[in-house]
Amino acid sequence: MEPKAAPLTDRTIHAGLWTIGARLASRVMDFLTLLVLARFLGPADFGLVATAMTLILIVEAVLELPLSSALIRLPDITDRALSTAFTLGFLRGLMVAGLMAALSWPVAQLYGDERLIHLVIVLALAPAMRGLISPAMVLFEKALDFRRKSVLELLGKALAAVVAITFAITTGSYWAIAAGTVMTPAVMMLASYVMAPMRPRLTLADWPLFSDLVGWNFVSQTIAAVNWQIDRILLPRFIDVASFGRFAAANDISALPYQAIAAPAAAPLMAAFASAQEKDRLHDAYLSSSAGLILLLMPIFVFMAVLSGPVILVLLGPEWIEASPILAGLATASLLSVPAIPMSPLVMVLGRSRSLAVRSGIEFAVRIPLCIFGVVFFGAAGAVVARAGASLAVTLSSLALVRSVAGLDFASQIKVTVRPILAIIPSVIVLLLCDRLLNFEAHLYVSFFASGMLFCLTYAICVYGLWVQAGRPAGVEAIALQFAGRLFSRVRSRTEPDA
Repeated sequence: MEPKAAPLTDRTIHAGLWTIGARLASRVMDFLTLLVLARFLGPADFGLVATAMTLILIVEAVLELPLSSALIRLPDITDRALSTAFTLGFLRGLMVAGLMAALSWPVAQLYGDERLIHLVIVLALAPAMRGLISPAMVLFEKALDFRRKSVLELLGKALAAVVAITFAITTGSYWAIAAGTVMTPAVMMLASYVMAPMRPRLTLADWPLFSDLVGWNFVSQTIAAVNWQIDRILLPRFIDVASFGRFAAANDISALPYQAIAAPAAAPLMAAFASAQEKDRLHDAYLSSSAGLILLLMPIFVFMAVLSGPVILVLLGPEWIEASPILAGLATASLLSVPAIPMSPLVMVLGRSRSLAVRSGIEFAVRIPLCIFGVVFFGAAGAVVARAGASLAVTLSSLALVRSVAGLDFASQIKVTVRPILAIIPSVIVLLLCDRLLNFEAHLYVSFFASGMLFCLTYAICVYGLWVQAGRPAGVEAIALQFAGRLFSRVRSRTEPDA
């Protein structure tokens, strides 16, 4: 008799735990690397590299190809489909590298710094190599096996951290940031063909399999790229490079929860939604994933917003303290967009990529005028307010579009936010009391750690109580308790003496 397959929810959460765990570990490496680099480099160095990366990120986002998303929808992934995906990735890499090389001089002239010419050319290698990672890695994703992808990311981040820190200590140059940025995709590209070997050939024979996603993705990604980077395009023209460096550092910190949890969860969610659609359980799968993401991300963004000053002091040091109000505002803006996160994998599975373009267009209509007005008259503070307004527009439009494409009413989508919101209120009160009563100036690390522990403990107790009151429904809480129970049993069995 064949072993019974694990339930879809369990397999999805386990896959998500692998990807989120790996991403968390990689972000810990990023934290440590940032901590070291901030001691050897100044805000101006970070501002220079951030300026160079702005246009690169836009070009990379515009030319982003959802190749894995197209492959994972196929009932059978053939060698010809994998070769077509490789060819598209190769052509994309050439376009990114060539376009950035052509734009490097105009960028340097625009911002009045000749160092940007070579910096842009070198940094353009990162997105080019990122697109050449073995397409065969998707075979593991389709099977909800994300261990290899997790190892791949950790390997790239670890070697990049070593290279960046070594450069920073020995040279004290902004090139340390560039070296680390390029090293990560280089290692991942090479290692991917060891983990998922394939002999690609240049062909576009299966182009029709990708055309729909690529076409609408180009539209949505073009608009999204401008939305995403408009403040970073404008700010260097209206504030000094050191101030922009503080904004960029705060922006990177506020983006870490999304990069560590939401982004890696996209692939498991796509696989789970595809399976749930076949079993006519798509509504339950979507609501469960939305509730889980809100439950995990809300306390992180709230902690950043309330204790932004201590967060900056612990991570970057006192010379970066002016970045704390920026971090508080950006964390709040990120919090507003959390309910919109699962929409992207949902519409990809449903073949409704046009909805992403519609949502990006709505965000564009709100964010661009807000950002232009805010940056011109208020600098970084105006950019933060524009980000918050755009996040709110994204969430509201996502609720409407999910109702349109999947038939989920507003009440069902909003209902999943109730328990996390009720749990976060007493947790925030505890955090505010810690901020008022503890002496962060004299005992920064002790006060910071104590505040974090009390905040997490309060939130966990409230989440558990509300979950019990709701009748112990299936979801993240149930999986977490099962995992904790198994872990406790293993520890107890190892510590008990043999009979």
